Amino acid sequence: MATRLEAFKAHYGWVQPWGFDYFNRRLTKARQDSDCALKLTLAYCNTPELQRAAVDALIFKCDVLWAILDAIAGKFPPPAAS
Repeated sequence: MATRLEAFKAHYGWVQPWGFDYFNRRLTKARQDSDCALKLTLAYCNTPELQRAAVDALIFKCDVLWAILDAIAGKFPPPAAS
């Protein structure tokens, strides 16, 4: 998350500093959230069908995040190299 945050700041210079507040908070929460998700997945996804559903949910989440990033990149393309 820290690496991502630095990349966001480097490539989205038009964003005001407060625009990164959510990501700054995620620096401490992301590990806790992922540990919790893994624990739940290992405890409850105990059949091939449930495991596939968990994988499908993760794929969907990633697709949504990529769509958001693609939309941002399309609306705010990087400046042309000089």
